[in-house]
Amino acid sequence: MSETTETTYKPTSPNSKLDFASVWEYDPAPESTDHVEVKEKYELFIDGKFVKPSKGRYFSTTNPATGKKLTEFAEATQKDIDKAVKSARKAFEGEWSELAPKTRGKYLFRIARMLQERAREFAVLESMDGGKPIRESRDVDIPLVAAHFFYYAGWADKLEYAFPGKTPEPIGVCGQIIPWNFP
Repeated sequence: MSETTETTYKPTSPNSKLDFASVWEYDPAPESTDHVEVKEKYELFIDGKFVKPSKGRYFSTTNPATGKKLTEFAEATQKDIDKAVKSARKAFEGEWSELAPKTRGKYLFRIARMLQERAREFAVLESMDGGKPIRESRDVDIPLVAAHFFYYAGWADKLEYAFPGKTPEPIGVCGQIIPWNFP
């Protein structure tokens, strides 16, 4: 019986034939950015269309891994937020509130499915923008976003049965300040 002496890793047992020499090498990044398209500048989305911010200001976002500028986002003012809320209120009081709950649920469900369909792209963008590991963006953040839409899509046509003797009323529209580092 012959023994080899080329092993670079010495396990605790002298008779072990395990070879971990190539195990600790780095693999290529699990996701490529080749399929991700980033525009030079993003405007505000108000009243069904993209519009320039009222003061014309933008802020840059930088990829923390490379230090390179990714893109610019429109900086909303109070005036811009008021316009967006008024537009959303108009849609809420008009077309949206006239939809059957089941139809509203279908729209929310479709948003969830679209998020899932483009999850890989969103995960890469989230990692490029915030610097978090792709596994966290891909396996936690983006699926959670889709899960929230699925959850509320499921409730859309069931609220009237959730509270016996009471009719749930919508609260309305609001402008939100949301975290920059979570979808």
